[in-house]
Amino acid sequence: MTARLSSKEVYDVAASWAAKMDAGPLSADEQAIVEAWLTADIRHYGALAQARALLVPVHEPASMRAVEPVKPMRRTILLGGSIAAGIAVAVGTASYVSGLWNEGRYRTQMGEMRVIPLNDGSVISLNTNSEIVVRYSQSRREIELVRGEALFDVAKNKQRPFIVKTGMTQVRAVGTSFSVKALPNQPVQVLVREGVVEVKRQDVPVAPAVLVASNNQAVAPLDAPIVAKPVETAEVGRALAWRVGRIAFHGEPLGVAATEFARYSPVRIEIADPAVANEKVIGLFVSTDPVGFANAVAVSFDLRAEITGEQIRLSRK
Repeated sequence: MTARLSSKEVYDVAASWAAKMDAGPLSADEQAIVEAWLTADIRHYGALAQARALLVPVHEPASMRAVEPVKPMRRTILLGGSIAAGIAVAVGTASYVSGLWNEGRYRTQMGEMRVIPLNDGSVISLNTNSEIVVRYSQSRREIELVRGEALFDVAKNKQRPFIVKTGMTQVRAVGTSFSVKALPNQPVQVLVREGVVEVKRQDVPVAPAVLVASNNQAVAPLDAPIVAKPVETAEVGRALAWRVGRIAFHGEPLGVAATEFARYSPVRIEIADPAVANEKVIGLFVSTDPVGFANAVAVSFDLRAEITGEQIRLSRK
């Protein structure tokens, strides 16, 4: 009997096939092989969909490049349709603040994403249920992240540093691209996709600042030193999938996935069985569709999904 592949091994195989598909059409033999691989394990569908979606360049608008389903088979159509819906949601419902701004307060509601162009050429993307305050002056560009998550694409200007503050954490940049996440009861997270930023604690002036380069993430707990660690390029893409209305999972427990969906929708996914909550999830899902996610994992793990109003209960059959 063939051993069941780990989540990482499944994704590695999926990434290889995604690269082949991106290079050009598959041959008939390759198409037959990939179809056999897809039908061997339900996890393979989600992994391949995720790998193909993450080939879209981070800077390229989703509307410029659609992710195609692998083959018009039943489950593949379902996954491909979900991805297309995610892109449509992101492009069709994301708020774009017209004009250029240098001060003000901006918010998003649950499930909303907002793009804010600033008068210096920088652009801020606000994730769900987030709030910022923009304060620009002649000498500095300061943003307060009141709550939530935001991506900052910063225009270079050495004379006017770009500073993001949230709680007791400060991030300083000149020209770069990075995200900051400040969620309740969690340490502040800073993810850098381009350039270098400086992260420091405002409440501990003598503590040294931590330099964080591209493809690195810094975590700033309230009661511990700031720690930076490298992350893979694919992980950066997964972390920023919210920009096109999606959530990407790569082996996270189902319970963690349920918590993530709660950021985007009032519908709550409840899991009473710890064994079910620990099932590992791989795939790309529409962030505002917890019902579709619950139905997909119910099929994958042979679960029962009971939907009542704004509550979904996942349990063993």
